[in-house]
Amino acid sequence: MPSNLVRKLGFAATISVAVLPFSAQAEKISMGLVVETLGNPYFACVTNAAKDEAAALGTVDLTVVGASLGTDLVGMTRMIEDMIQRKVDVLAFNALDPNAMMSTAKKAKDAGMKVLTFSDDTAEPVADHFVGGFPQEGAKQAAKYVARKIGGAGKVAILEGVPGNMSSILRRRGVEEGLKEFADIQVVGVWAANWDRAQGFQKAQDILTANPDLKAIVAVNDEMALGALEAIRARGKEGQIVVSGFNGVEQAVKAVYAGDLAATVMVFCQEEGKELVRTAVASMGSGDKAAYHIDTGTVTLDTTTLRAVGSMLGAPAPAAK
Repeated sequence: MPSNLVRKLGFAATISVAVLPFSAQAEKISMGLVVETLGNPYFACVTNAAKDEAAALGTVDLTVVGASLGTDLVGMTRMIEDMIQRKVDVLAFNALDPNAMMSTAKKAKDAGMKVLTFSDDTAEPVADHFVGGFPQEGAKQAAKYVARKIGGAGKVAILEGVPGNMSSILRRRGVEEGLKEFADIQVVGVWAANWDRAQGFQKAQDILTANPDLKAIVAVNDEMALGALEAIRARGKEGQIVVSGFNGVEQAVKAVYAGDLAATVMVFCQEEGKELVRTAVASMGSGDKAAYHIDTGTVTLDTTTLRAVGSMLGAPAPAAK
């Protein structure tokens, strides 16, 4: 298992070289990067990595903006419209609403811009490239891990993100596919917590009240998972209910290593941010031959795997509880 992880990590670290080589350009290009909220650690990771890559290349004039809430479609669309008015060379955004933002992507392309989507793609591939992993498969594997963790039987709740969001749709679909492989797993319902930790806490409280014999909560992002974990602790049920997340943000990975969260799906946010900038540069060159989907990889990290890798690397053992 650790060797598989190392191979996957190595793959993710080198994928841009294999998929999308490019040469530096003499003139700078302007790039607008719009995210649904800078308050989410995942998007903060992506944007910080993009800024670092732009600074390292020296050929990209990068502007990053984000809404205050991850549900503000109107605000996000307004920021994208501003980038179109500014006539940036490359526009990158995550499609908060996969259907509504198809017209946004088309409008930018009609204005002569290269368009990249990342993390959340549109319902149909209308951008020049999508940068990100395969969330459905990652979510499926995490759900199967949780099911095995609880002995293949019992009540499980699902926390989804923003209803209708493409990532939420695909991750939820993957979770449901994974859990269906276990005949004695009962899915008690799906609750939308809008990618938010506070909402994850509140929804988990509601779930626990309605299902006192709950065995697990599968959340499709880490913020909601960490909120659910807080709710479980508040009920005095820590260690009795299995929780998993998705994204692999630092706090969640540490929680998995400690054994507080059972698993998270690493999506390599740093590589995603860097690849966005590299793809932006390459797309401005002549004869862009790259595939539509630039895959930056996903891998499920569980406590056993992380501790095995940590032991190999000489990391300190987690504190006893």
